[in-house]
Amino acid sequence: MASTVHFIALVTIAVAVVYRATTWREDRRTPAGRALSLTMVHLFIVYLLGWAPFYWLVYDVLGQVPSLPQVIQHIAWMAMSFHAHLFVIRVSAPAGHLRRRLRFGRALFATALLLLLIGYVIGPLRLGLPIVGPSGTRDPGVLVYDLIWETHNIVVLVDVLLVRWRSRTIERTFLRVGVRFMGAGCLIWLVMLIHKVAYQTIVSLGHTLPYEENGVHGIQFLFSAPGVCLLVIGMTIPSWGPRVARYRRRLLAYHQLTPLWEALRPVGTATPVVALRDRNSRLRHRVIGIRDALIGPLRNHLSDTTLHLAREQALRSGLTEGDAQAVAEAAVIAAAVAAHTSGKPATADAGRPPDLRRAQDFDSETAWLVKVSRAYRRSPIVRAWSDGLRPGHPR
Repeated sequence: MASTVHFIALVTIAVAVVYRATTWREDRRTPAGRALSLTMVHLFIVYLLGWAPFYWLVYDVLGQVPSLPQVIQHIAWMAMSFHAHLFVIRVSAPAGHLRRRLRFGRALFATALLLLLIGYVIGPLRLGLPIVGPSGTRDPGVLVYDLIWETHNIVVLVDVLLVRWRSRTIERTFLRVGVRFMGAGCLIWLVMLIHKVAYQTIVSLGHTLPYEENGVHGIQFLFSAPGVCLLVIGMTIPSWGPRVARYRRRLLAYHQLTPLWEALRPVGTATPVVALRDRNSRLRHRVIGIRDALIGPLRNHLSDTTLHLAREQALRSGLTEGDAQAVAEAAVIAAAVAAHTSGKPATADAGRPPDLRRAQDFDSETAWLVKVSRAYRRSPIVRAWSDGLRPGHPR
């Protein structure tokens, strides 16, 4: 069970690393982006060397030096924690504390790395162990070696949680969500490391526990699996989260534009979209088609007087300025469509078309037309203008 979970986690991390590689050009320009990418790379190395077939392959390739692949794995684990620490510091720590936090993280990593190599010499290398087994060992040198890298990671994870807890300065939505996921993953791994320290300490004192801490039959995967899931989501969601949100927003916008789009069909601007298979293309087609109708067939039926009267009526009903403008534009369109389909002549103020709101970019333009479309479908003011009723003029 544990080996299967480990392999699934390894594949998941590999996919995440490949995905993250697609944003490397953007990431390398910022220290936080580089730190996040390096965190994922080292996480992959940790899990790759934790996979038994690969571990023993590396062990043979390196000349069967005692526990050397495991040392590399533990260094990668420390490096992963170090870069995750740098990332969280750079995106969360207040500007006044940034340099001090970065110096602390770098000094801690450098010190722990030196101590780890010393611990390796007096522990696994001295004993000639090919690997420190899942049930631990009673040798004090091996215990010292394990406590060095585990203590480093515990201190780093605690500081990550403290930095994140004390700082609420992240403005980007999905970056903030990603750091929260990473914080949850760090919390689970912190529990795992504390358990690991307790297990190895008990074993080194001569006691035997009824279960293995890691390996094929170990319980470590109960902590590592959910921790990895949260970490991978946290490290990748700043990249794919906005894309998914934009896709969902545009998908909703396409359907929310339907009332306005259907209302303009009698105008004759709706063209077949059989060849447009992409959702973005169809949304763009709708937005452009709506605007084309307003500057084309409906232009001479758009009344500036109607816009002002409808907006005043909407404001009197208690709507905000933005909502009132959307209702007013929807009323202008409704009145223009009714006039066009009934064959009425152009409005008296056709020479000065109303000032309809326009946005600078496609997403903002779409969002505004969605607001107008909702008003077109829901507002009683719009229905009144569509039926030919004006404020103060009963039928």
